[in-house]
Amino acid sequence: MNVTLNATMSRKRITWRAAYTTALFLFGSLLLGFGLAIAASNLPMHFPEQTMNLISLLVLLAILFTGGALWGRAMAAVALSDQKKRLTWAGALSFAPSLILAGIALGRLELIIVERGDGPDLPVHVVFTLLFVPAAFFVAGMGGLAMGIALKDLKLAVRLALGAGLAAALGFLAVDLVMDALGYRVGAPGAAERATMLTVMMAGNLAASLAGGAALGSMLSSYPSKLTPPPAL
Repeated sequence: MNVTLNATMSRKRITWRAAYTTALFLFGSLLLGFGLAIAASNLPMHFPEQTMNLISLLVLLAILFTGGALWGRAMAAVALSDQKKRLTWAGALSFAPSLILAGIALGRLELIIVERGDGPDLPVHVVFTLLFVPAAFFVAGMGGLAMGIALKDLKLAVRLALGAGLAAALGFLAVDLVMDALGYRVGAPGAAERATMLTVMMAGNLAASLAGGAALGSMLSSYPSKLTPPPAL
């Protein structure tokens, strides 16, 4: 009974540590990256606008890649895995590229649906939900997939991708719906002055990182044999 209880407590610890580790490194690097990118674009340098935009992008990418790498390394420690190097690379090569791809896709879809009006005639807050919830699924799913591949287990990779993606999407959706009910509706009158979209997006991303990280931790804790191989006899 004590063994079962200890195993349960250990799994809970891994789940919680994975949640706040993911929030710290992934959401933290997103927040820091955007902040430093905006600061870099406003530096008093006499460069063309395109050059300043490139500098801002490079700053953002550097922070995101670093945050992803640190996340992968930290998750190796959380999950007691000996694949520290592979998980570090998995974090670096999954987070930044998937986030950038999601950002590009969101920008294009927003242009088509909202600005041009070529898509379905839906309220702005509904469009926001329909775009950002799948984006949260994609980014978290890519992180889970990369982690499973780093652990050399394709079946585990698919499970991590689906589990983390669904958890992150539901986390973002829950925050979006709650904040909408509290009056923070994207696209509503006065929303721009309150920075409603940015507020909901960041709060949703924080929830997505916590939920996705917790899902990863829970699933990884159930696969001890996939993490650290048993000692040789």
